[in-house]
Amino acid sequence: MRLSPRSLLLVTCLLAGCRTAREAPATPAKADCGPVIPGMEAVLKPAAFVVLGEIHGTQELPAFAARLACHAAAAGQPVRLALEMPVEDQARLDAFVAGEAEGPPDSAFWHREAQDGRGSLAMRGLLERARELRHAGLPVRVVAFDPGGKDRDDTMAEQLRQARSQAREDTFIVLVGNLHARRDVGAPWDEKLQFMTHRLLEAEPGLVSLDVVNAGGSAWVCRGMTADTCGQQPLRGQGEAQAPGIRLQKKADDPDGYDGTYSVGALSASPPAFGTTSTATPAPH
Repeated sequence: MRLSPRSLLLVTCLLAGCRTAREAPATPAKADCGPVIPGMEAVLKPAAFVVLGEIHGTQELPAFAARLACHAAAAGQPVRLALEMPVEDQARLDAFVAGEAEGPPDSAFWHREAQDGRGSLAMRGLLERARELRHAGLPVRVVAFDPGGKDRDDTMAEQLRQARSQAREDTFIVLVGNLHARRDVGAPWDEKLQFMTHRLLEAEPGLVSLDVVNAGGSAWVCRGMTADTCGQQPLRGQGEAQAPGIRLQKKADDPDGYDGTYSVGALSASPPAFGTTSTATPAPH
């Protein structure tokens, strides 16, 4: 018996499966990432590894990291937003960002006596933003990479190497104190000192390290190891003013230890997310 063309098509669909007219192609997730960041196309390559050196305890720098992550994810890149937080908090962070926990992550880290800015309101806002992006369907995950230890540059580098080995195709955006972000060897107090980012270079030779342009303002910082040394402090701007955005500028004789800079304008302090008993003198408004 010979089958008609229509019958042949029906048999083929039954055997192999056909898309019906009612099926619509999946649409990409969308989110409001804010304006495009000038210069971001130079660093947001597929599977990029971007280290953002920050001054802890500001409102603007966690927000910048979130915005950069949003633009990368909206372009279809799976993003790992790596934060200088304890690795033991990873399960809490995963549950919160995935929407499985109601309140924001809360652990001993957020209630340390000396709040150095890493547990600020702005950092909590960064986690909430990551949660919003995940809810909008964007491929964003948060990675805590600080295991502590005597040599934190070594232990943090090792933690990031492990995270990278599990997600080679993802774009990593790492927010860390700007000394840890230096890729060159040496510091004024130790010419042989190797910071976290330098220790990552062998495994991640294509990484891009950016230092924040300090345009002045204020930050919540600690001058010591006790609560009374922590508080809102003025920042004295350094260098020439730079328009907001990212600039790559590394040269063979560049001594500053970074591949470039990023700027958000003047900075403003962000206090601890869970209150403070600091007696440090606040910066004038």
